[in-house]
Amino acid sequence: MGNPEMIQTQPEKKILAGHPFGLFNIELTNRCPMKCVMCPRTNHMTREQGFMDIRLFKKIIDELSGANASFHNDKVVWLHHFGESLLHPQFDSFIRYAADKEIRTGLSVNPVMLNEKNIKSLLESGLHILYLSLDGHDDESFLKIRGIEHMYEKSRRQVLDFLKYKKENPCDMKIILSMIDFSLNEESIAAVKDEWESHDQIDGFLMKNYTTWDGAISEIKALAPESAAEKTRDNSAAACSFPWENMTVTWDGDVVPCCFDYNKKLVLGNAQNHTLSHIWNDLPMQALRNEFLTGKVDNSLCRCCEQLRA
Repeated sequence: MGNPEMIQTQPEKKILAGHPFGLFNIELTNRCPMKCVMCPRTNHMTREQGFMDIRLFKKIIDELSGANASFHNDKVVWLHHFGESLLHPQFDSFIRYAADKEIRTGLSVNPVMLNEKNIKSLLESGLHILYLSLDGHDDESFLKIRGIEHMYEKSRRQVLDFLKYKKENPCDMKIILSMIDFSLNEESIAAVKDEWESHDQIDGFLMKNYTTWDGAISEIKALAPESAAEKTRDNSAAACSFPWENMTVTWDGDVVPCCFDYNKKLVLGNAQNHTLSHIWNDLPMQALRNEFLTGKVDNSLCRCCEQLRA
């Protein structure tokens, strides 16, 4: 599902971070019913699929809460990575546990998953922010982008059902309707933007920037609004500061550097075997940070990324 927001902090860059770890996202599952043209999961994800065990999730949240007491003040942990989190049969229990630990959580979901049970579970879970990702404006345009037939009108109806239920059962959850800003969506954004922006239960309409993820997949790069220029490979320090800010945990506990790592190209450790505080400054993370500091970024995940020197 990717990253709805990027953290803006700029910590001091040293090989050993002197501040606690953060988590950008935790993957509840990498299973998904969609076949999106802009997602590397569709044709390029080869790793095993599964569901996170809630005991592992509790360990992760407990460590984050204990190690970084101020994290909840201005950060959100996204409970998705490369999968549809509403497929997890315990997704609401995950959210509720984090909320009880004062960790704010966010989700980006496909509205096709908003059946009556999931709507009720979401609104009672304590989720802080929800992105409803609804691309296209009819079944044909939805199929071109999301790869599933006859699902736009159903998805739209379920968004409206969700918003109606929320109005009847008020909660503090923030709702964002998002569409990806690229050529296949131009006509659709023009057709529906005003409707969604004016809905009284939607807190914001977001045209999400198109991402090429780790920059290694030509067909995804070809769909970008503008062809990305090749970055000059010099010895300057990388501009990306993610290795000093956050980590991502996949459903099986593997820790990767960021939300662009769809196929676990660069595993830093496993949250089942070590604490996240250990992984945060262990040798694999030190080696990654050293690449960024020297400008000699050759690892398989980051070397083609368009955000590396942006």
